[in-house]
Formats: sequence, structure tokens, C-alpha cells
Amino acid sequence: MTSKLDHKRSAAAAPRSPSASYRDDPDAVSLRTTRSDYDYDDVPELPAYDDVMSNTAAEPASTEPPAQYNYRSIAQPKQAWRSGNKQCSSAVSIGSETSIRMDEQLMHADKLYDYITNYLRVVSPRPMIRINGYHMEMVRKSHTDNKKEKQRVTDFDIVLGLEEFLPKYQEQGWWDSVTVDGGIKTYRGGFRKARAEGFKQDIEVGNTAEQRDLKAWCEDFCDNKSALKVFRVQRNVEGLDTDLIKERLEPVIRSTHYRGHVDITFPVADRNVDIYSPHWVNKARISWVRWIFYLTFLWVFTWPVLFFMTKKWNVYMIHWRFSRPSQTQVGAKEYASISESAWIQRHSQLILSLVLDKYQGDGTQLPTDVQVDPNSRRPEINVPTVNLAGGGLNAAVSLFNGGMSVYRQASGQGNQGWGADQC
Repeated sequence: MTSKLDHKRSAAAAPRSPSASYRDDPDAVSLRTTRSDYDYDDVPELPAYDDVMSNTAAEPASTEPPAQYNYRSIAQPKQAWRSGNKQCSSAVSIGSETSIRMDEQLMHADKLYDYITNYLRVVSPRPMIRINGYHMEMVRKSHTDNKKEKQRVTDFDIVLGLEEFLPKYQEQGWWDSVTVDGGIKTYRGGFRKARAEGFKQDIEVGNTAEQRDLKAWCEDFCDNKSALKVFRVQRNVEGLDTDLIKERLEPVIRSTHYRGHVDITFPVADRNVDIYSPHWVNKARISWVRWIFYLTFLWVFTWPVLFFMTKKWNVYMIHWRFSRPSQTQVGAKEYASISESAWIQRHSQLILSLVLDKYQGDGTQLPTDVQVDPNSRRPEINVPTVNLAGGGLNAAVSLFNGGMSVYRQASGQGNQGWGADQC
């Protein structure tokens, strides 16, 4: 290994390159909806709304980009309750797929529209590749209890960000924003999903109003008299071949003689941004107060009330394209920055090193110019019990078989390797 990774932690703190400037996109016409699979979680602080608007006004959108570190994530209120991903180790944080924004100023249509178009539409979500290796062991429940239970033990948990490989927002054709089409069933200011009036099963059957743009939806949200309401902005990443990445990455990991379970997933932090009305009930429902209702089972009574009283809008989406169909060659793809195969080739040695080091954390900013020989590090060897009782031929055969087992494990030819299930 020509370059050691003792500097992993310090390299991870390095700032990322600034993004380019913002340019508006044409009016959009369709929407696909997705469902949030992640709980709300704490993320770094977002600058105050006034700071965002003043920075946007002070710098021409077409020439001077806002500093990306000022817009790195969509922060939720400080009182938002925490919930970690149970499949992640304690050393790994992948952020939250859905984050919250709650500000009195966002209850005004003009400011809500400016915030979405000048910020949420400009800052990309944060797609990642998470590589988790684990095995199962039988462990005692406690020091005083001899009973054992099966437990999942993490061998490595690696997160590698893909945000820098997304297109910049001034690159036309690589991203766009869309408003909901009338035939799509989604939240339109009610407590349940519905199509626009005059639409039935994607077929127009009656008089329909002209399709609303984002400005009209912002006015509809802000003019609604409901005290409890939420406006969702969805930001999806498209064109990433996750099946190809899984297919190429697993052999890289297995080349280290790892025999445990490998789980490769693709979380996207800040995919959804929920803008809540700043009512005291909404503040309570995202704070520690909710746990009182959980523990006392009062949620059985409050949940139906909140469900029917909360008005929802899910009518706007931004698409960020990792790749798109080629405009010059039929059946080919062109990439905003790098292809999946090129990314794997660039990061394979780093991934090898992190797996062998049993690394748990974010490796996005770590150097990729490392050279690792998977066979240079011996896997954990399970030394078999050798029965020498009585001596003679049986003892010699047992000793020989034990020695061959150790040799096969050390050379990666056996079925033990390292990280195998212990139960």
C-alpha cells in the first residue's frame, strides 16, 4: 500500500468545490411522486432565511454563484426530534431523506416562491453510496443472564457521496423542475391524495382549469386558512444505474476474502423538503413532546386528529440527472460528470482499503490514489481443534487436516475468510 490512510479523518473535513450560478428553467408540466423512507434526522445548520435572500439579491444569478458551503444542506428546526437509521452503525450518519423548514416568512406566497426557486431549486440533494458489511453472532443478553441471542455485528460501514458528480444548476438539459399534472394523484391541499377537478384516471373528462405553475401553488398554500399545513418540494436524482454499481462493487469487496453479508444501498439526503406552517402544534409534533404521546399511547387519539387536520401539498419536483440518453448516438448515454464504471475504477482501491481497515464513516473526501493488495493482509483465521489423543495415525491425520485448513483460510481458498456468521 503506497499511501497510508492515517489522515482519513483530517481529509474528510476538506471543503468541497463551489457550485456554479443559477439559471431559471422553463415552465414544467408533469410530476412523479415518491415516498419518504427515512425518518427526520439532525443535519448541519442552514443560514437564516434573511441571509439566503440577501446573498441571492447581492450576487447576479447568471454570473456570480453563491458560496456552496452556505447552502450545503436543508436544516430543520433545532427542536426536531432525532431518529437514527437502524441499519447504520453509530459512527455513520447518512442524513435524513426528509428535512423540515419552518419560518413565518415562508407563509407569504412571494417569499415562499423566492425561497424555492432561488434556493431549493439551486442546491442539489446529496446522493450517496453506502456499503455495509455485517455478520451475525450469538451474544449474551447481559453479564448476569447466560441466555444468548442472535445479534448483527457491523464489520464496515462506508458512505461515499455522489453530490459532486451531479450537474451544476446552470447546465441546461441536465436538470429541470416540474409542476404536478392534473391527472396525477397527489396531495393538492387536502389530507388525502386526489387528481385535479375534471380528471379521472389520467383522462380529462370535464372542464379543467389551466395547469398551475409554482407561483399559483405557492399562493394556494399561503392563502389556505388551515393552521396545520405542509408544502413538500421533492428533489430526485435520475440516471444512476444502481444495479450496475452493485454488480461491480461486490466482487471488489469479496476479493478481500470477506465472507459476511454485503448490503449496498443508495440513500439520498434532503430528497424531500417539507415546509411547515409555524403553528405550535407543528412545533410540538417534531419535538421531544411527541415521545410523551408515544409512551403514554395518547398518539392513538391524536394521530387521527392530526391526519385529518393537516393539509398537504406535494405538487413540485426537481429532477437532477446523473446521466441522460445521448443526443447523438442511439442507445448510448452521456454523463454529467462521470460514468458508473469510471467511478468504480477510480474508487475501487479506496474501497478495498476501507473494507480491510473495517472503516465506519464517511469516506467521500479521502484520497483515492491508494494501492492495496487484498492478499497482503491475512484474513482472520479460525484455527481448528486438533485431536492428538492416543497418538498414532489418527493424530497425524488430524494434525495434517488442521494445518491444511489454516493454509486454505490464509490463502483465501477456504470458506471461512473473515466476517463469516458465527451462528
